[in-house]
Amino acid sequence: MLAHVYSHERRDAAAAALFSAATATGTNNLFLWVNWGGMLQREHKDDQPIAMYRKVISHPMTHDTYDRARPVAYARLLDLLGQRRDYDAMEPLYKQQIAEFGPGSCYSADYTRFLLQIRGDAQAAIDLARRALNQSCDDSISRQLLGLAEYVKYASATGSAANEALIQAHLFLPAGPKALYLLAQSDRTIPVARRLIATGERIDEKDNEQLDALAYAVEDRDFAAAQRLVKLGADPDAPVGPQRVPVALLPVISGDGAGVRAMRQLGVNYNKIRYRGATAIEVAKRLGDSPLLEALGGEGTGA
Repeated sequence: MLAHVYSHERRDAAAAALFSAATATGTNNLFLWVNWGGMLQREHKDDQPIAMYRKVISHPMTHDTYDRARPVAYARLLDLLGQRRDYDAMEPLYKQQIAEFGPGSCYSADYTRFLLQIRGDAQAAIDLARRALNQSCDDSISRQLLGLAEYVKYASATGSAANEALIQAHLFLPAGPKALYLLAQSDRTIPVARRLIATGERIDEKDNEQLDALAYAVEDRDFAAAQRLVKLGADPDAPVGPQRVPVALLPVISGDGAGVRAMRQLGVNYNKIRYRGATAIEVAKRLGDSPLLEALGGEGTGA
């Protein structure tokens, strides 16, 4: 614990010495490796924290409070491997995590997304999502992912198989803005959104919340999905929500400078977008937000 405190105080040498000394005690406290790995990760020594996190998940479960370190280790390890796009190393971790904690432990959701968005394996995703239904995790997530997987299956099927997959997709995730947004979250699934649009779905359709697919992407700060939706014809100037605010203004109103920059990279010209007669720059001035005004490009600039 003292080493952990030292690492937060950026006294890394002192922390490393204590972490090393703790290993000689034969402790079963898995947070030793998690905390040591976190310090090394902050120092951008990625190979070393990977080794630390692997120590945690390779250790037998302790069936006490130390097991709380395991989900942390899995999450950090998967994140580091994901940054490297080492997908072959990630998949066994997903399987091991579900074997340890069960299909209803919420970890099924991450693996299901991996199967859809990285592997493009709709049937495996369907099987996994079905096993997670009615378990202890949030059932709405499993249903949403199951619907998403059925849409992907529909796009690659023909005849009666395609029709049945589409029926199942609508049952678990009704067609509309949320479905289009979720399909836009990866290059693997965006072709399905394109097919739905080609067969009659509208990219500008709004749901009961008066939000379209692009609005969901912008609200979630998923600007990669936003870019894909814009390429499909989504309009950043479209009014959404009860107040009918242009989608592109959502990050302005929330004071999200990074979001504003992302929208500008998508081609949004904030000088041309108005809400109740005011430009985005005028809105930022009213908010008194100088960093936001800077993100917008300042008064009198273009896109």
